[in-house]
Amino acid sequence: MRNSKLLIGFMILFFSSLTSVFSQKMMLEKDYEISRKAKKGYLGNVEEKENGNFDMIYILPSSKRKIKTEIYHYDKEANQLGVDKDEIEIEKARTRWSWFNYKGDYFLANNISASANFSSDLVFRKKRITASYNWWTGQYERKVKLLDKVKPKNEDGGKYKFFGGAYEIERDSTILVMAINAGDPKEKMFGSYDLLKSDNELNIKVLEKVVFDYSMTCVYSQPLKDDLIASIENDDSPRDWILIYAPTDVIRKNTAPDPHAFEYLRITPEGKIKERVKFSAPAVGWRIIDAYEKDNAVLVYGMGSGKDNKFVNQIFKTGMVATTSNDAEDQAQANTSSAGTFGGFAKMGSTFSGKDEIGTTQETIDAQLDLLNYNSFIFCRLRDGVAGSKITEIDEVNEKATCPPDMKKPLKFDGKMFTVCNVDFLSDKSIALSIQDFKKSKTGNIYKGMYLLHFTTKGELIKNYTINIDQKSKKGFFNNSPLTSDMVPSSSSVYESADKTKLNWILHIVKAIDKESSSSSDYFSGTTTTRTTYTPLYSIEYGSIDLQAQKASDFKTLGEDEKRKYYLYPSHNVLSTNDYLYFFSETTKGDKMLISRLAKE
Repeated sequence: MRNSKLLIGFMILFFSSLTSVFSQKMMLEKDYEISRKAKKGYLGNVEEKENGNFDMIYILPSSKRKIKTEIYHYDKEANQLGVDKDEIEIEKARTRWSWFNYKGDYFLANNISASANFSSDLVFRKKRITASYNWWTGQYERKVKLLDKVKPKNEDGGKYKFFGGAYEIERDSTILVMAINAGDPKEKMFGSYDLLKSDNELNIKVLEKVVFDYSMTCVYSQPLKDDLIASIENDDSPRDWILIYAPTDVIRKNTAPDPHAFEYLRITPEGKIKERVKFSAPAVGWRIIDAYEKDNAVLVYGMGSGKDNKFVNQIFKTGMVATTSNDAEDQAQANTSSAGTFGGFAKMGSTFSGKDEIGTTQETIDAQLDLLNYNSFIFCRLRDGVAGSKITEIDEVNEKATCPPDMKKPLKFDGKMFTVCNVDFLSDKSIALSIQDFKKSKTGNIYKGMYLLHFTTKGELIKNYTINIDQKSKKGFFNNSPLTSDMVPSSSSVYESADKTKLNWILHIVKAIDKESSSSSDYFSGTTTTRTTYTPLYSIEYGSIDLQAQKASDFKTLGEDEKRKYYLYPSHNVLSTNDYLYFFSETTKGDKMLISRLAKE
């Protein structure tokens, strides 16, 4: 008996050691001190070297002429090889690093916005942006104020009507707008648009008249997305503008015989129509989420409502495109700053008189569209003037669902209340679309279920991988935050193994909520503002997907969950090399950082 116990003890010790070795092989973690100077700056980027080593580049508070840097060098095993401290001229830094966005501690930009007023008239307005650089985050904190405005007029002195479709080109301080010339014949309304361009002095030009065969309404208007978005801001390198129009029956005399007769336009930031394609939409009730360029083709994807025998304006009772070029933050700041001394009363009076901009932001529209019911996923690929599409019904999504072993059964997707987290393109050109569903509560949206839908390049569903994310227990233990972890959506990304047979599925989930009070000074006005912010702090949950077996593993949490007070850097927190994934975390004080290395399976 004693020998049996010794043997059992030996076996437990052996397998425990084996498990420990295996875990260390899969996940390696090393922490390091950060200098006081680097602590006052921010992590600008993490760059891989040719030999598999990598650098962590910290940008320190600097002058207008030169920036101070501390570059920490590491090998594949996350061993620190040394630290280089240097000063680089601003222009050389911009040439060396495409991600470096510093334009000075303060800058003033005079841009232009477009909105609809109470009467749907187009209103252009000067928009002054004052920005101060935050050396803790590496981002500019903006303040927006609306100034002079003008209603553009056609050649006959008439008005323009605006129902959506505008693109601010901040790099050039210009704006592009598709508007209806109210002087055109009424029976042609919604069948003819003027492509307008305005500079920041309200000099307005008609670049081109865009004439449709029938009355059309804009159902999508966004800058094109591509692989450069993560490394280069759209403000510095504006992408082409994508517009999609659908037939409407608002004007009976000019109604299309087929409500599927959509039209796609691609317009350069300078205002030149680069591509125009007529195509038959896979469904009229199509809520387009994004347009993404990959391999010289544009993938347009979204959700289908199932309603296909009506016109788009009958299916979606509210508009689908913003009637202001401002985003939610700019619109809120602009409305406050434009109210004047007697803010509320002055603003209320001008709104009801039809003089003030009351444009609806895209964020508001998307929040309304999120609440509708959908019964399919729709992919449409446009290449060389040809469109091909594929519809996947929700029933098929659930039939092809699977889950990790520690879940009793896969989650069921009902097509209601969800948000798109990410889209990844794999080496075989297939598509991994991540979405997360939510439920409404008195305090806000509660996010739980994550779905990773793997589609072929043609949009055919291969498999639906599901996982339930329970963040209720991960509350901010630093404070009594009104924000809880499950009120913040997670993000999802996949990384291929070297042999392309497996995916590492990485989830960024909220681990805690940090409370911070900060003061900021406006260089131009000399005023100081104090505000309290609650910031989600993230960690990693990771699992894997066997593409051949079409199975997902259980998920693990990076570190020791709540006991480890390391949280992902706000940006540049993941580095993918051929063999490994590296994750970069820091303490809330920023005095220590943790490097975690996961072997790609």
